[in-house]
Amino acid sequence: GVATCDMQLLRQPRVSPTRLAPVLGNTLPRRFARPTFQDEGRRSSGTWSPLLPVTVLAGGVLLAQRGRLACRLRAQQAAETWQKKDEFRVPGLGMLKDLWRRHLRLSAVLMVLMVVIWCCQGWGGLTQLQAYNSGMPDSRMLPISSALESWLFGVHQFVHHHGRRVALTLSPLELDFAMDIPLVAECGQIHRLLTACFLHNGFFHIVFNIGYLYTLAPLEAGAPGPFLLTFVLAGMAGNAAWMSMGGGQRALGASGGLCGLLGFELVSRLRMRQVRDFQRAAQAAFGLLVLGALLPGVGNWAHVGGLATGFAVALLTTRRSGYRSALVPWPLLLLVLVALPFGRQFLPALGRALALGVTSPGALGRGWLLGP
Repeated sequence: GVATCDMQLLRQPRVSPTRLAPVLGNTLPRRFARPTFQDEGRRSSGTWSPLLPVTVLAGGVLLAQRGRLACRLRAQQAAETWQKKDEFRVPGLGMLKDLWRRHLRLSAVLMVLMVVIWCCQGWGGLTQLQAYNSGMPDSRMLPISSALESWLFGVHQFVHHHGRRVALTLSPLELDFAMDIPLVAECGQIHRLLTACFLHNGFFHIVFNIGYLYTLAPLEAGAPGPFLLTFVLAGMAGNAAWMSMGGGQRALGASGGLCGLLGFELVSRLRMRQVRDFQRAAQAAFGLLVLGALLPGVGNWAHVGGLATGFAVALLTTRRSGYRSALVPWPLLLLVLVALPFGRQFLPALGRALALGVTSPGALGRGWLLGP
């Protein structure tokens, strides 16, 4: 009878089995009885397993690894964000970092050298203007913005000083090292054939040349010697071609050397049988020559001479298809050129010009003779 009463009471949905414990006593099944403290201790001690510490330790290790990966990812994202900010704040710094990371360090050094020399040109023009204003009354002083316009846009301010027409904002670097046909022909200042390649006439001029040098920088990989030799010889030959064709009186810029590197690329693509890349390079060279012929004030003969010289130097110094070495190693070609009469005259003239430009800025521009 008790069992029947128990089952009937348990079947009632609104009555909790634990509330029947005072009435039924020990007649309730064990699964419905409320456990005591001894039962809880006994039950917890009975369910312990030796795998529990291992599981907890493994979970801790996984959580630690996940935390380290998250920290590393956040640090990488922060570094990328900072790098983007740096590239935005300092134009051109991203290109230099990319060249240095790709081990194209010769191109990076050339870019830095051009930028530093261009900044020195601006400072020299400002110094010249301040020296002129210091000896003039207030009514005849020129504003400082004239030097800034000369540096950024290549527009120089000319005045008549002591019976001569003088460009006040022209830097001593340009006076001493830019291409000047009378000074080269009459005073023997042949160093200008090379030094003019590192000077620029304004912001857009240097930005265009640096951007073009950045696109041609991959040619340096595996052949830094021929790359530099091509740039130097093509720049000098381009200035000589411009001078012989009578394109003007003064010139400056690295366009001749860059066109020589373009000829270097043509030969490299042709020897590696990269037909599509060769066609693109040929179209770029043709477009550059056409653009130089249409724009006023551009020494296009320097482009033509540099392109032809770069093509010839690349034929001699780059590795031929199917051969392990070049037709003429570039150190041997350099030694031959230095041994020629012009080479024996050029190197001493270059050394004397650099020393005189440091000790007496502007002396070469005033017609200093650089004889043998």
